[in-house]
Amino acid sequence: MGDARDFATDVFRAVCDRFADLKFLVDAGASFEDWLTWEAFLACKLRQESYPFCEVVAKPTYASEGVGVGGDPEGHRGDLRVGGPNDGADHCWVFAEFVLIHEDIRTGGEWMRKIEAAADRLRRLGWKKSAALLVVVVAIRGDGVEEWGDDLAGCAVWNRPALTDPFVIALPGGGMIILRAFDIKQYPTDTLTASPR
Repeated sequence: MGDARDFATDVFRAVCDRFADLKFLVDAGASFEDWLTWEAFLACKLRQESYPFCEVVAKPTYASEGVGVGGDPEGHRGDLRVGGPNDGADHCWVFAEFVLIHEDIRTGGEWMRKIEAAADRLRRLGWKKSAALLVVVVAIRGDGVEEWGDDLAGCAVWNRPALTDPFVIALPGGGMIILRAFDIKQYPTDTLTASPR
């Protein structure tokens, strides 16, 4: 267990497994972005001893990583920080932000600004070998999949290489939830991406 990409992928998959009930929240028609953070924290916390993670923190500050963001004296908060095992593994850390995109914020480009702002904050970490994960959760009800596909194609972050294959949850009344994780770096050559198959 010394590979940063494998570690980040394991964290993402543990979180996705916990998100299986997202389909019920989409029908509520309200944002559940904060819920994502706490469920991700629980997914990792419940696996902390068996994995083992040396640390699982919800809402870590960027300041804790020596990074100031936007003039906020306390520092902007991310959503999750997970440290790998204390067995000499190198760079097994994940600092993550979750962005929820749904139909209610589709107009006006607010969703793209949210993604870009989160990516900007993660770039400031300057991490080269550990994972600075942007997890984008897209909730599409009904038959809006094609329209969203066109919109997402125009988003620079969405077109980056993903950490691993997307996690997809089909919705009972049609539509889907797509979860994709992107490792955001200052320099694209440092990005952790899926190994070629």
